[in-house]
Amino acid sequence: MGAKLHNIATWEKIFPTKQIEHVYYTTDMLVRKVTGYITVTRRTLMNGMVTNITRRKRVRWDGHGRCYNINNNNRLRDYDIHFTD
Repeated sequence: MGAKLHNIATWEKIFPTKQIEHVYYTTDMLVRKVTGYITVTRRTLMNGMVTNITRRKRVRWDGHGRCYNINNNNRLRDYDIHFTD
């Protein structure tokens, strides 16, 4: 019942909006870790008006699809990848 690692073809099918930067593999050529970017919108106040600014945020995914901030171990559950097996 445990989560399993997937190959790169499975990962590439899932990434239409997320961008892959670097992929780390195991000795069996399964994906161990992926680093990349997600697009995040942020509301800011500019000249008295509230505007939405989009920016890219660096994140990493472990081999099971769980998303983390690149700089620390904060989990970003909204950006987890759910594999359909």
